[in-house]
Amino acid sequence: MKLVTVIVGVLLFALATMIIYGWGIVKQKNESQDLMNLLFSKGESKVKKYLKNHDYITITDVEKLSENLEAKQVFSPNKIVVKDKKDYAKQLMNYMVKTGQVEIEGNRYKKAGKH
Repeated sequence: MKLVTVIVGVLLFALATMIIYGWGIVKQKNESQDLMNLLFSKGESKVKKYLKNHDYITITDVEKLSENLEAKQVFSPNKIVVKDKKDYAKQLMNYMVKTGQVEIEGNRYKKAGKH
């Protein structure tokens, strides 16, 4: 083998290693936010599914839906679970109101646009 071929091969290997390592660091840095987004996404799905069969949902109903709710990323040992159901339910419903997915009606929520 020529010396130039070996040097180019080593440099390409080093470059690939740097890219993979950098990607891992960025992924690890953003992991907690990604897990929170995934957890809220799962909560939104449960609320939307509930509202398909019911006209209204209350914070207590959201708390019940959030029992045993957890989020985990692929190839990661870390996961996030709901510990404070009441706080999670309030944050989730505030987010869903802010994004126009649900509307407040008294102390309960209904699907947006449903009158």
